[in-house]
Amino acid sequence: MLLTLFTGFLLGLSIPAVASRFGKILPADPGLVLATFWHKPHFPQAHNTKRAKLLKLKWIKISLFSIIWGVILMFLFGCAYKFIGAEYIIWSSMFLYIVALSMAVDQQYYLLPDFLTVPLLFLGFGFTIFTNLLTPQNAFFGALFGYALSTLSVFVMNLFRKAEFGAGDVKMVTALGAWLGYMGLNLTLVLSFAFFSLWAIWHHKRTGAFGPALGLAAILILFFQYIK
Repeated sequence: MLLTLFTGFLLGLSIPAVASRFGKILPADPGLVLATFWHKPHFPQAHNTKRAKLLKLKWIKISLFSIIWGVILMFLFGCAYKFIGAEYIIWSSMFLYIVALSMAVDQQYYLLPDFLTVPLLFLGFGFTIFTNLLTPQNAFFGALFGYALSTLSVFVMNLFRKAEFGAGDVKMVTALGAWLGYMGLNLTLVLSFAFFSLWAIWHHKRTGAFGPALGLAAILILFFQYIK
């Protein structure tokens, strides 16, 4: 349990730094991401007092968000260990980390890259094959339902106005369908639209990143569906 909590905290600490790197490699092609992450990151240097203050504020902000994400992921990993089961902790941890990182990237860049959504899809199928929590048939139809429904939604929205629901959202919904099945995905979509609507009302906006609402709903449904 302590190892799980410590791992969750460390992975959470990395989320702001990892998410910020995607801004340098948009549209985040998988091969480009791997090549970029292989190299040592460049840390900007301040050449005057004003820039030094801005960099200091930036690092304070990143550090604060790192600690917040560390605490959040530590809590989620601990809940997964206790309520889903220690035997499934590797699978649930991978789901939680990728979804959390996707939320951070989409919030910052309005992008859900293939580098995250495609592995999440394949891991979802692996999750159903190597565990007894969801049948492969349910996972397949969940992914198929997610792709068909989100694609149809984009088509209908584009008939009236340019759709804010992008290709990354479609792939993310498809991947979540493989993890949660079609019934779990239905609940996730309903809950995510409710979260996004509340956010839009609160901020007086009509558009924004849908990934955070979708990810939050998916995490809640994961625990609701697989709690032992």
